[in-house]
Amino acid sequence: MEGFIVFDYAAQFPSARRELAQWLAEGKIKRKETIIKGGIGKAERALVELYEGVNTGKLLVEVHPEEDVVRARL
Repeated sequence: MEGFIVFDYAAQFPSARRELAQWLAEGKIKRKETIIKGGIGKAERALVELYEGVNTGKLLVEVHPEEDVVRARL
């Protein structure tokens, strides 16, 4: 097995981000995330669940419903 140092490839980060964003948009790759709904009041429980390993991928707390949020792009 051979590893690598991520920062050795820092010059390629911008093109990698563009490719990954395109693959996400095309459905070639999928994100894995667990979203805790119910606002900031659920953040404490979400933290407990994070350490219990309940989540798949990222664990997010939804503060506003999705229709109220402007989505960021990679």
